[in-house]
Amino acid sequence: MKHTFRDADFNKLAELWNAFYPGRYAVDADLLRQNTVDSPLFDWGASEILTDDNDQVRGFVSVKRSAASLYRGPDRDSAHLNAIAYTDPRIGLDLLFDAKQTLRNRGLARLVFGMDSGHFFPGCPVDFRNLSDFLMIEGFAEGGEYFDLERDLTGYSNKFPVPKDDELRLIEASDLPALQRFLEREFPDRWRYDVTKKVAAEGPVCVFGLFHGSEMDGFALIQDWTHTKPIGGAVWRKDLGDHWGSLGPIGVSKRLRGRGSGNALLGEALSCLAERGVRRCIIDWTTLDKFYGGHGFEKSRFYRHLSLSLE
Repeated sequence: MKHTFRDADFNKLAELWNAFYPGRYAVDADLLRQNTVDSPLFDWGASEILTDDNDQVRGFVSVKRSAASLYRGPDRDSAHLNAIAYTDPRIGLDLLFDAKQTLRNRGLARLVFGMDSGHFFPGCPVDFRNLSDFLMIEGFAEGGEYFDLERDLTGYSNKFPVPKDDELRLIEASDLPALQRFLEREFPDRWRYDVTKKVAAEGPVCVFGLFHGSEMDGFALIQDWTHTKPIGGAVWRKDLGDHWGSLGPIGVSKRLRGRGSGNALLGEALSCLAERGVRRCIIDWTTLDKFYGGHGFEKSRFYRHLSLSLE
């Protein structure tokens, strides 16, 4: 029997998810709810759950709409396959068929795996061939590759010098107007939306700032195991273990690039996480292995961009 997500049992959905995906992608019920129905972009019409006669979940598909209504940049004609899990590939085919038909009937042009606002995946996990093969048989085409990076921050200290006139510190409530001015000036799209939403949920303690006087010229979003609304790479908190941490996004104003401010900001933000007691730290959805590798980070998870033409 097919159902909408209106009365979804997220404990059962998480149980199926964790049986379907490799253990390093495990989630819990709260996180599954946060990144599906609690999202303003969750597509109730294209998302579906299938149960058997004993009310056991046999499969589900979660779809999100384009984030073009929230910030600039996203393609309004695209939707995102936020998550899929099934006990039998035939069930996955059936649920995905319904989702594709719904999206086609709306005139949408493309279905992208992951990369949604409030995402689990920045692409299809390369180490989960069953899923990537399933999607490619369905007609999804491959694109670029991204990866996560990780390291243990035990004993970490910043070795990069802080350029003259750079002040690096955690922001305070009084700095929030400067943060907004900086984001609107330098990163007005997805990063501004994600950081603003995260600060609203956790407070300013999740932003490490680069200042010149009263103005901000750089930021790093940092998370740790005490946070209640993990985003980005922090969604893999179960695999990261106790005292997990996360960093990113991170950015510096155009006028300061090339003088070492980025490495200093990254180093000081990581030192802040280490002082909090963070052990395993993740930086997700990037291709900048050389930049982060200078701070001891190594590639961990790999993802491949997959998209399906609906036309």
